[in-house]
Amino acid sequence: MCGINGIVSRKYDFPILKLGKKMNELIKHRGPDDEGGVAFNDSSFFPLSYKDSVKRADVIPYLDFKNLDEVISPKIWLGHRRLSILDLSPLGHCPMTDDTKRYWLTYNGEIYNYIEIRTELKKLGHTFYSKTDSEVVLKAYIQWGENCLSRFNGMWAFVIYDVQEQTFFGSRDRFGVKPFYYNFTDTVFCFSSEQKALVESGVVEKGINKKAVYDYLAFTQIEHQQESFFKGVIELLPGHNLKFSYKTWRLETEQFYDLKFNPETEDIDSKKELVMIEEIGSLFKQSIDLRMRSDVSVGSCLSGGIDSSAIVGGMASLGHGNINTYTACSHLKELDESHFAKKVVDEHQTKWHKITPTSSELLNDLEELVYCQDIPLFSTSTYAQFRVMKKVKQTGVKVVLDGQGGDELFAGYLPHHTNAWLDLLGKGKIGALTRSLKDYGSLSSGMQFFFKQYLRFYGLKKLPAGMYENMMQRFYKEHDYINQSLKDTYSKDAFGAYQKDLPKSLNGLLKYEFYNSRLKGYLKCEDRCSMWHSVEARTPFADDFPLIEKVFSISGNYKIKAGVKKYLLKEATKDLLPNDIYNRKDKMGYVTPNNLWIREIKDDLKSYFTDDLEEYYNYNRLMKDYDQFFDQTHLPENQRMFKFIAFAVWKKRFGL
Repeated sequence: MCGINGIVSRKYDFPILKLGKKMNELIKHRGPDDEGGVAFNDSSFFPLSYKDSVKRADVIPYLDFKNLDEVISPKIWLGHRRLSILDLSPLGHCPMTDDTKRYWLTYNGEIYNYIEIRTELKKLGHTFYSKTDSEVVLKAYIQWGENCLSRFNGMWAFVIYDVQEQTFFGSRDRFGVKPFYYNFTDTVFCFSSEQKALVESGVVEKGINKKAVYDYLAFTQIEHQQESFFKGVIELLPGHNLKFSYKTWRLETEQFYDLKFNPETEDIDSKKELVMIEEIGSLFKQSIDLRMRSDVSVGSCLSGGIDSSAIVGGMASLGHGNINTYTACSHLKELDESHFAKKVVDEHQTKWHKITPTSSELLNDLEELVYCQDIPLFSTSTYAQFRVMKKVKQTGVKVVLDGQGGDELFAGYLPHHTNAWLDLLGKGKIGALTRSLKDYGSLSSGMQFFFKQYLRFYGLKKLPAGMYENMMQRFYKEHDYINQSLKDTYSKDAFGAYQKDLPKSLNGLLKYEFYNSRLKGYLKCEDRCSMWHSVEARTPFADDFPLIEKVFSISGNYKIKAGVKKYLLKEATKDLLPNDIYNRKDKMGYVTPNNLWIREIKDDLKSYFTDDLEEYYNYNRLMKDYDQFFDQTHLPENQRMFKFIAFAVWKKRFGL
């Protein structure tokens, strides 16, 4: 697990090596164990030496380092920061090349089935110097070209430079677990694992994308477009490749993977269901087994919910003992899940590490938290995750498994009931629909919930655009605090896009959440929180494509049964779960007392609200209503007010 950087320039006076060195420094947290760089001019390559680079090793050409002042007329630079997980020796140094020195790789990720792929490549005549998955990626590309991606089970973001053709091939994993950002102009192409490396280094001029800010303030949308908060910084989408030619100065992207799903609503077949549950259980254990491959210790996050508890149970069932587990607790009993986590700890005798974050600690860490995320947050719950990863680092563990993706894969959220009912209604299965509505609690409570949810996500969107916009702005009072000019410029198009229907089928909605909304945001937070503390987070529910494809091939009406969400996962992992967790009906995750925390620290936060925010906020009104707006402890948890704080902190921290 690492960080990647790169700069390609047509301008011979462009300070490519100076800027590249700065980019590497800005993502040191992603890879403190080794630093790499290689520069190219029209006729040669120059592996570069940095203060954090591993020692020279004459056995391989990419460790025959040069000093920066030895490089002549560089036009291309590839950079890398390494977090050593597989083969801790210097042989895993990146950027990495092959024996011909034609292909050069800078790579971030883990290909969990690298051993099987390496065995296949050896039979085809390839020689390996290291035991890393990086070398497997490089030689798989040399052997199969971009078709190598279909063989990879894991997470990745990488770029391979072909010296002979002067072309670059970049790729991001199927579901976007690992990040990839780039900028492309008439004279410079650059890329990185993190946006801060592009803008803080000076490679990309700093600027705010106001449309992204409006979408965030109005709809709490983050990175839902390719250009996010930083103007000119583009996200390579999940399941996409990037191709760039230096000779033609042309860049193009293309999708290499699209998740297929079963759109049918089938009659429940109990024998078929048992077979599916057995297959899911087997695939789940295989996914855990693969993700235990490591040359450093592997622990697990443990909330006490189904997903993380099943992961810990899976690790234990495979013979792994003395597992380090990490739990975020709460001072408030109603938000604390640690009693559930303790049942897993007791059953599997894990080494349990707990953190209990407070509002004062959030205040102290807020700028660091926002900076590590690159862009504003959508929830204070990210801080609980941030602190968990900090605890992981403090205990000397470098890899943890986490349950992100379980809800989007197996249908774990309350609104998923609505889509399961729509599936039945659409197929005219009225009897099954009636039984399912009763399973929600009672027929009347089920119908009431169904009506409210359908109205919220589908029905109201049928209103005329102007009426819908006015109604939404009256309902969500934070719209009163958005700058009127910002609303006038962007609201029409933004509401038009927001008004589009979500998929109505359950599997269709789950796929949408896997790519475009919930999971995408959670994975971003997961990556930044873990890597900020130099920890690799592995998410079997979000990147094990055999498991994911199997679950999406199953008709949606198998996924919620007798009112039980994530039914298939619960049954498939029943033997791994304590009874109390198997029988849980609720879910929490990284829950924090958002409203209470904000009330407690609002006075200390006021210094972030200065008049340079006027072009984004209705500043005078927000300042007039400041105490009232940021004291909502009498209302249900409202994450929507926190974004005004997060944006103000982000803007100040990045000097925008």
